Amino acid sequence: MHTRHLFLAVLLLVLAPVASPRAAEPTPVGKVTSLADRLKTGLKARRPEETEFLDQVAHLVRTGALPGKLVDSTYLWAIQRQQKYPYPLFQRALRIQADRLGVDL
Repeated sequence: MHTRHLFLAVLLLVLAPVASPRAAEPTPVGKVTSLADRLKTGLKARRPEETEFLDQVAHLVRTGALPGKLVDSTYLWAIQRQQKYPYPLFQRALRIQADRLGVDL
């Protein structure tokens, strides 16, 4: 992806609305989905390295090293734009945002 396209993608990420039809789906009573599970399912993670990356993201959110709102907005942005397989877009955009915060992903 060219630098200009990547810049535009990140700009859209920052300016994208946070609401999503998928985000509005209620969680069944008595069931709480972990962040890692929600990311793996919504982003359609398929390979072990993808699930490891998402586990790492969830850990960084739990420890406070990575803002949960940033992960949520990046997640929603990625699933809105890549309906078939949103993981790669999420990973690229989140790495850029994490780098800006000084967080190593």
